[in-house]
Amino acid sequence: MRIARNAASLSPVNVGDHVCWLVPADDDFRRTAYDYLHDGAKIGDKLMVLGPLSTAWPEWRPPQALLIDPAAGGSAWGTDSLVSLVRQEAETAGRQGYRALRVLARMDHVWPAGATPQQIADQELKLDALVGSGTAAAVVCAYPGRAFLPHILEQAATLHPHFAGSPARAPSFQLFSSGEGRWTVSGVVDADGVDAFRTAVTELLRTTATLRLLCHGLDMMDVAGMQTLAEAARAFPGRRILVEGCNSTVRKCWELLGFNDPTIAVELAP
Repeated sequence: MRIARNAASLSPVNVGDHVCWLVPADDDFRRTAYDYLHDGAKIGDKLMVLGPLSTAWPEWRPPQALLIDPAAGGSAWGTDSLVSLVRQEAETAGRQGYRALRVLARMDHVWPAGATPQQIADQELKLDALVGSGTAAAVVCAYPGRAFLPHILEQAATLHPHFAGSPARAPSFQLFSSGEGRWTVSGVVDADGVDAFRTAVTELLRTTATLRLLCHGLDMMDVAGMQTLAEAARAFPGRRILVEGCNSTVRKCWELLGFNDPTIAVELAP
């Protein structure tokens, strides 16, 4: 789907999409959610809604939707529980003859007590890797603006290949799964978005021996972004970052700033 910068529209969402829906306070959440779920029901998707089991939801959800309250029992789910649930239900949907699993997740109920940038990064990176790995699922993560601080919304938006809604400003870069342990970076990595970039790269390096960043769509990376890569590599001895497809400007700046030091485990490949 294409990025929607004005009114939210989830109609283009299809199998393999992982969408950040930034929900303004004045957005008609129920109408948009209703259309998204009913579109899926029409084309043979299994529906799963993560959110509150309130009396209001049955007014608009399709009756066959699987409703799950992540906060049941008084505690939020961990990231691994959420990712495992989506994987298991997608596999079950395939066995049951559905086209795919269609998920709507109310993130203010997945994280009812709030979340740190690190928790958001861990969750969204793992979800994106799952959806990008060929799992037959479409996942929309709804982030109500009034429920999350701006830096949390920025972190969430950068880690989805698609987003819908009306953010105060579009993320300067996006980092998302390209399958097989590769991650695409597009846009501009500079001082404005470097905190989100640092969090994402750090979370990936925790579990990845060689982090491959595909930067063919990267327009520019300033010294803050380059410093982030070098510091992240130093923080995880024995692991390396392979940056592929940078344009000539980024490569030249990398060399001029002295980051092509062999002691820094970051390699810029063609």
